[in-house]
This record gives sequence, structure tokens and C-alpha cells, in this order.
Amino acid sequence: MSRKRTPAAPLEQSELPLTGSKASNRTKKATLKPHKPATELMKVVASKTMNEENIKIVFSREEIEEILTKRDSGIDITPSEHKAIREQYRRIKRHAKELEKGNQSRLIVVPSIVTGDGFYKVFDFSALYYVYRLAERMSRSARLLSDNDHFSRMIYMASIVNLDKFIAQMMHLENSDLEITEDKIYIFTLKKPLTDDEVGQLRMIEETRREKLHNVLRPKAMDPAVYQSIMMVIRQVAPRVKKLDRHYYYAIGEGMLKDLNRLLATYFDWANGLKGREEASIELMTVVDSLFASLAILSETRVWDYGVAASIGENINEVRRLVTKDFGVKAKK
Repeated sequence: MSRKRTPAAPLEQSELPLTGSKASNRTKKATLKPHKPATELMKVVASKTMNEENIKIVFSREEIEEILTKRDSGIDITPSEHKAIREQYRRIKRHAKELEKGNQSRLIVVPSIVTGDGFYKVFDFSALYYVYRLAERMSRSARLLSDNDHFSRMIYMASIVNLDKFIAQMMHLENSDLEITEDKIYIFTLKKPLTDDEVGQLRMIEETRREKLHNVLRPKAMDPAVYQSIMMVIRQVAPRVKKLDRHYYYAIGEGMLKDLNRLLATYFDWANGLKGREEASIELMTVVDSLFASLAILSETRVWDYGVAASIGENINEVRRLVTKDFGVKAKK
């Protein structure tokens, strides 16, 4: 089920701020149909991720008072609540992925409820449309990013802040109808659906941008095997380090991230001619040993289980093997 909004009378400027003398006259307000009472989890999420204007859109007066009281009291989210929020976000993400299939006529905005930072996300077509058709007209800074979630992964992703202002801008620029699902996904209709060719043009713009970036990063010399082995370690280790308990993060994880950066920076120093092959090889081996030391600590203390540690260790060993093979410098024993 979903909660639907339909166009109604214009909002007063105090309710939905817009710039420009004609803005409020062209803004449509939506009214929410009667809905089921909010669950305790919904209230927790709202207290952490929504501002007061957004809360007023989707909750009753009594629910708002409870949400704001919880926020003002500074009550922390319990581990069980945090787990429930993550599970809810997975459900929201799966729903958003289904909505994006074949989508060429709607902008679908998803709450980033896990981080609790008030950000919202758009994916795939919605992200393309927002970044290349809307952001500049809204005087917003936006860029496409890769979706780094390990579930329901999509191709493109962009972030949105100040949702109440964004709603006003969508009503003004796109004359949108707005639907809000029970999971707080915001679905805006676009003024005009895009054709297949127009969607293809948006994708081409993004691919051209990425190619330009790739050309900037492409060094003078290349060893694709070493580079890919380094990137494999980075992709495997960095996300796990971000999830470490803060004590282990500051004791071990932060150093591992610095080692990953040094590993890649050393490769680029060699590839761009700033370091000789032998010098770069020795430094790469030194960083590899440092990563192995950190991995051993996290493994022996059971922070990372042996299966994960073994898999990461194999990829780090592959860096060592390829550096030894391709750079012609004997690995340290």
C-alpha cells in the first residue's frame, strides 16, 4: 500500500518556501489520505533522519510531538533498533530497484535511513535525470556516484539534501504529483516522460564524463595486472574497515586505509615516472607487509573471521606475487 498525494491549493510561502515572485502561485500542495499509525521504528527513523518540515508532511500531530521529544532528549538508537533500521533500508532499496525498472517518467527519492544524516538518494534513471536535467535548474551541486551498497545494487546514485525545499522545486519545475509510500519513498511524476533516445543521451553524457576522468587518471606507463590486483584489495578491505568498531578502527583500520592509499599512490608514482621500478617495488612490498600485519591482528582477535581474512590475504599475496614477477625485484622473505 502507499499513501497518495494529489494536487490541491497552492502552498503559502511560509509553508513551502520558493524563490521568485511567481513561485508560490505555481506550486501544488498534496494532501495525505488517512494512514495507519506510525510504528515505533518509523518514529525512531524520523527522529534521526527527518527535519521538522518533512515530519509534518507524513506524521500526525501526536506522532510529531513524540518524535521531536525523542530527538530533543538525545536518546540513542539501540543495537536492535539499528539492526531493524538496516533491515528496513534493505526492503526500501529492493522496492526502489523494482520501481526503477523501465522507469522513464518518475523521479524516485529514497530515504538514507541507516546513516541518520537526513540525506536522501536517487538511483539509476532518477539519478541521471536529477543530475543532468534538474540540479543546475535547482541551483544544486550534484554528481553521479557508484552505488556502494552490497545489496540491490544499482548503476547510478546521487544524493539529495533539504527535502522540503526539493519538494517545492519539483512542484515548481515539473508540476509534479507526489506519492509517498509507507516506507517514505517519495515518487514524483515528471512533466514529460523521456523517450528511449533521451534516456540514452543522458547515459552517454555520464559515460563521456567517466571516460574523461579515466583519461586524467591514466598514467604514462601501465602494468594492468598489478593495478587490478591493488584495486581488488582496496575494494575488499576498505568497506570492511569502515564497519569496524570504533576502537579497532582507530587502532588498526585507519592505518590500513592509509596503507591502501600508499599502495595505489606508489603505483602511480612509478607509472608516471616519479619513482624507479626498484624503488617502487621495495615500497610496495613494505606496504604489503604492513597490510599483512594489520590483517593478522584482526584475524587473531577474531574481529574478522578466518574465512574473510584468508580471502583478503590471498589477494594481498597476489599483489606481492605480481610485483615480484613484473617488476623483477625479489620479494622479501
